Amino acid sequence: MRIAILMLVHNNEQQVQRLINHLSNDFDIYIHIDKRSKLKINKYLNVFFYKKYKTYWGSYNLVLATLYLLRKAFKNIYDRYILISGQDLPIKTNNEIIKYFQNNNTEYINIRKIPTSDGWPTMDRLTAYTLDNKNICRIKRKLLYIINKYFPRKLEYDFYGGSQWTNYTHNCVKRIFDYLKNDKKYILRFFWTSCADEIFFQTIIAKSYERENEKIQNADLRYIDWHSGPEYPKILRKEDFEKITYSNALFARKFDENVDKEIIDKIYMKIGELRNC
Repeated sequence: MRIAILMLVHNNEQQVQRLINHLSNDFDIYIHIDKRSKLKINKYLNVFFYKKYKTYWGSYNLVLATLYLLRKAFKNIYDRYILISGQDLPIKTNNEIIKYFQNNNTEYINIRKIPTSDGWPTMDRLTAYTLDNKNICRIKRKLLYIINKYFPRKLEYDFYGGSQWTNYTHNCVKRIFDYLKNDKKYILRFFWTSCADEIFFQTIIAKSYERENEKIQNADLRYIDWHSGPEYPKILRKEDFEKITYSNALFARKFDENVDKEIIDKIYMKIGELRNC
């Protein structure tokens, strides 16, 4: 069972290094570091580093960085491609993660048709033009407002959205690249889209699997707390430990060593103990 871990990282050097140390024991890792970041990570034979894009939150470059990692990993042919951030943690052992995906061809992706019942992702992501640089001048901001009010973007087909953190099979990644090869305009359509990383891949997959929906499960296999705050999603803390460990998810997010390092220590201790059972 060959699994590639794809990581988007930008901060918390020690936390990221610890994550790599743990996962690299059993998986090959492909890492994109934000071009603005000064992170320095130790090198391993099965860990590959790239620093190509400035990955602002919600930016189009997040799509490009993810595609870049997928292309690099795809060349080496894996059974499963798991996308995480540097603020994720596995909450199952590496061996449990491997066993979960063995003889399992299901695509585990958080995917929903837009508009959704709860309004996320919002329709204005598809109908409004946006710019990655939030510090645009007032004239450009006013111009965008006028364009969006009187000339909203057309919805050319059905769109789907969901979490950017996904678990693709090799077949799914191949379909993504085949689709992009056959529809050259698709990627350009998202250049002006806010948080395109939460729509871009889901829409391709829905179009590619429209006659095989039984192979897609609406689940990203992540424990994420969107409700408790004070952040959204919540930065997980030691009081969340029991909920995390009783979860059926494979990974949890998000964590920050500068907010609560104890919860990170406890999870590594837990999965380390399980590994040695």
